[in-house]
Amino acid sequence: MTATLHGLFYWLLRLLAPLVWRREAKIAAKLEGFAATEAGSALDMLKAAELAHDPKLRRLFFRHALDEARHAQLFRAQARAIAASAHQTLSSHNLIRATRQNLFERLGLVRFVAFVYLAERRGELQFRALRAHFRGRPELATLFEQIAKEERFHVSYSQKLLERWRADGQAAAVRWALFQVRFDRAREAWLRSGRVLGDVVSQLLLGTIYLVVLPLFALISRALDPTAIGWKRRESPTSSIDAARRQY
Repeated sequence: MTATLHGLFYWLLRLLAPLVWRREAKIAAKLEGFAATEAGSALDMLKAAELAHDPKLRRLFFRHALDEARHAQLFRAQARAIAASAHQTLSSHNLIRATRQNLFERLGLVRFVAFVYLAERRGELQFRALRAHFRGRPELATLFEQIAKEERFHVSYSQKLLERWRADGQAAAVRWALFQVRFDRAREAWLRSGRVLGDVVSQLLLGTIYLVVLPLFALISRALDPTAIGWKRRESPTSSIDAARRQY
């Protein structure tokens, strides 16, 4: 079931890629967003390496952090190159937002590794789909291939940690951690889609009011009272002390 959903998500990404990555300026902006995400992930992995007690985990988290920091640099450099060719200027706003979320402290070890596993698996799938989409542009296809390869290592080590904990009698804790992460991601996706849907509905509603309701109201009003059509001459105000004292 999971493999089937994984495959469906891959082809969904392939179908949406031509719409999302359709202009040079849009491509540069998306790459800049990836750079910010990877930089934020690097900060979280560094904090996890600092707080972890197991030396092996510390090494894995630290290597992961270095990979994410390098990914951020690669995405940022490619975004600048594309923006320059499209005569666009990139701001530093996205990188400023790349802040640490303290995931290791908030989630705990098992749930944090479950989060890493699911997030990196989805990232690897996305980068693999983008590599296929940009097969006609070697600079982008090579970039996504390189990063997807390193994401596969992140998926592999986090999956092995979860499997080891299952074998050590923590199968229930691992299942619960994976469920919590999936639930949180589904809820966040629902909230994001709600905001988008709210914007679309409000625009349609306002457009209907201005383009349909108000013209119809004006036509009905004109048909019921033809004498009210056109400009009306305003009576000259009375010039007196009492009139001047009134504001309206």
